[in-house]
Amino acid sequence: MVFGDGWLGEVISAAGVSREIREKVRSRMSSLDKKGKGGLAAEWRGIDGMLREGRTGEALERALGSVARVAEGLREVLGDDAAALERPFSPFLIRGREVRAVLYPPKDLRELTRSRDELEEMRALELINDARRLLASWEAEAWGEKARALIPRLEVDAEGLRRTYAELPGEDGLEGEDFEKEMELADRFATMATRFARDLMKLHSLNACNPEVRRRFEILWGNVVRLEEDGEVQAAALEALQVLEEALELAGMGGGETLEKIDMLNDFFGEVDDLRGAVYRLTDVSRDAGESVGMEEGRGYIEAIRRALSDMDLNPA
Repeated sequence: MVFGDGWLGEVISAAGVSREIREKVRSRMSSLDKKGKGGLAAEWRGIDGMLREGRTGEALERALGSVARVAEGLREVLGDDAAALERPFSPFLIRGREVRAVLYPPKDLRELTRSRDELEEMRALELINDARRLLASWEAEAWGEKARALIPRLEVDAEGLRRTYAELPGEDGLEGEDFEKEMELADRFATMATRFARDLMKLHSLNACNPEVRRRFEILWGNVVRLEEDGEVQAAALEALQVLEEALELAGMGGGETLEKIDMLNDFFGEVDDLRGAVYRLTDVSRDAGESVGMEEGRGYIEAIRRALSDMDLNPA
């Protein structure tokens, strides 16, 4: 995983946007902020208020409208390069399919904004956060100053990882006269990757403060609680593992082995040994239909994952 498989490989290999285009977009966003014409910070405070009042449909319409207005102005600035807006400026922050979903909303958007169905509410909440993260990747004021400071640093680190990864030896490396040099390079890459992962978790903690993220994970954890209360403890534990995996994906660490990511973040989680044990056992059970866990064992795994999600500032009840 450290050498580019799984989540890190996706970040390193993602098709990027040129620095020139990023600078044009961010210069435009900075100009809007300084002139006070964008009003994005106030607009997104209003969206947050709607979410806290349970008005998810209205919040979704407002969020997608916010992106549409910003994108329209940016297309004028970019001209022939406007198609670049459909690619992620920060692959660790938002993926291409999420960008396109926000720029070209689903056909059933009207039904989605009016629905009270829990699954459709989940879709709406995800789209709202996709919109927020897309705007943040353009350096629009939709998330807060701490995120705006951290994202450029992560972009620099991601570029450093790409360059270092390109220097790593291939399958025939790590032998001969350059062995020590190659090992030093590999160690440097691993150190950079670990720092990058920890900074991603810091960014995730900021995102977790946004009301659409809190509400989404309340719904997800509610499914775990219902299964456990119905006596379906093994199913509840496996559902809890999926919630953890969704949280890591939202943090920009989707793909690869969950246990390897926990090892990389071993000082981030408070009870990491319990978490490792839960993930290891539940991963085995999910892969082998003949495996099973007992009631008390399963409840212990659920609690370990609940604590991990709390460490990620998702605070499931």
